[in-house]
Amino acid sequence: MANGGAVAFRVTNSSPPADPAPAYLVDAADKALQLLLLLQSSESLGVSEAAAHLVVARSTAHRLLATLRHRGFAVQAADRRYRAGPALRRSATTNRSTATLVELAGPLVAHLRDEVNETVHLVVLDGTDAVFLLSEEGRQPLRIGSRAGSRLPARHASGGKVLLAALDPSELHRRFTDQDLPEADRMALTTSLARVRQTGVGINRGETEEGIGAVAVAVAGDDGTLIAALAVSLPLMRLSRQRVPELTAALRRSAAAITALVG
Repeated sequence: MANGGAVAFRVTNSSPPADPAPAYLVDAADKALQLLLLLQSSESLGVSEAAAHLVVARSTAHRLLATLRHRGFAVQAADRRYRAGPALRRSATTNRSTATLVELAGPLVAHLRDEVNETVHLVVLDGTDAVFLLSEEGRQPLRIGSRAGSRLPARHASGGKVLLAALDPSELHRRFTDQDLPEADRMALTTSLARVRQTGVGINRGETEEGIGAVAVAVAGDDGTLIAALAVSLPLMRLSRQRVPELTAALRRSAAAITALVG
């Protein structure tokens, strides 16, 4: 992972030779795609370096990079250099690995739903977002609906907090360098994640949506690396202090079972 400072620029291209250019090459699209490849192979990229690589003016390179940033394929750090964004990092993750995780964990998520009679989610981290891979809705009349396929700011979601807390400080800083957070929010995030590291539990009391609470724990692989978070969400009126330990124990049993199954 790249740190915040500028690094020496070096492009390595191990891909096979490109096919001959088509008769109707879309120049702007071609240059944007070249920048995507450049971002994948470089730790960081400056506007001047991009312009030199594409043989275009700095203003053109700046507009192309700004467009990629707008669509999530690039992020700009405090040093003004560009790095691969969450959309580009997502494309590097195999769909099969996510599908396998959902397939294997699905029955255990459903079992936990039946045990606690509340909605259960399987969550992964993408940049600074918590992405909900799977949800099993509780069966009570007043319940939290499925969040499958949606994303929330990780710093507010219970599962997101658990996964952010596991990052080393430099990686955490890198992910939030392009987030224009007020100082008070940064301090609140630091305090929140310190508490999660101490307890191993992420708790959300109305931070993502009024009246909704959630409790989450980490799901680790055999090597101890976190691969997901498991969360129970419920109306705040049912998230009493007495119930948090009960939900936490159930979550940890299920997380251990998923670890044993997924490896």
